[in-house]
Amino acid sequence: MHEPGPPLLDALDHLCHQVEGDPELGRRFYGITTPDEMVALAVQTGILIEADDFRALLRSGSTEFWLLGGIDNHHPIAHLRTVFGV
Repeated sequence: MHEPGPPLLDALDHLCHQVEGDPELGRRFYGITTPDEMVALAVQTGILIEADDFRALLRSGSTEFWLLGGIDNHHPIAHLRTVFGV
């Protein structure tokens, strides 16, 4: 399996920042229910990341957004964990 490095960590945090800063993107993000849809959304925003990379990063628990509080269904990491089954 691919070992995540700093560029991928930056990519996941970048996606979370985009979701938090753009209401339309946030609506699309929180409406996603499958890994393929999430990967496609990330690619559409210019972030090249694959499903296995998402899973590895989510298992590492080392993103900036990991420590933020909030309601689970409106927290980007909690939603990503649900979508990817992590």
